[in-house]
Amino acid sequence: MSSSLGLLTYLGLGLLGGILGVKLKIPAGALIGAMLTIICFKLLVKVPWEIPKSFPFVLQIFTGTVVGASFQPEVIQAMKKNAIPVMISYTVLVGAGVILAIVFTRLGLVDIGTAYLGNSPGAMSILTVLSLESQAQPTLVVCFHFIRVVFVILTAPLIFKLLSAH
Repeated sequence: MSSSLGLLTYLGLGLLGGILGVKLKIPAGALIGAMLTIICFKLLVKVPWEIPKSFPFVLQIFTGTVVGASFQPEVIQAMKKNAIPVMISYTVLVGAGVILAIVFTRLGLVDIGTAYLGNSPGAMSILTVLSLESQAQPTLVVCFHFIRVVFVILTAPLIFKLLSAH
């Protein structure tokens, strides 16, 4: 499949899968729906197509634009007010991600880049873009985060209830 035809085909299928994922109310539905649609297509059609080398660059610009546009000045005040809990939270979460990455790599379960990005706190979409650039396994990174998001969504009501009782 030519580079242009492949890109247009995958973008069209990804759009359809993303819309379906959102309509089905799947956590991170646009991302997961697009990914699963493309994977199913590749399994059925068995036509090789590689992402153009410039595509992760374009994704980073797009993601950076979305994150930058989401910024609100009130965030600075909230960060000042909550700096210590935020620093403790990200230090513990990143530390836990590093430890898990080392353990998974030493056990021979996954390479260090995939293990670290899969266990890192953060948005699935951004970490997926980073995995594309770092030669990690993007599909596995998405799986780590997808399962985490689903787990949090399924357990959050029970945890809120338990924490509210104390």
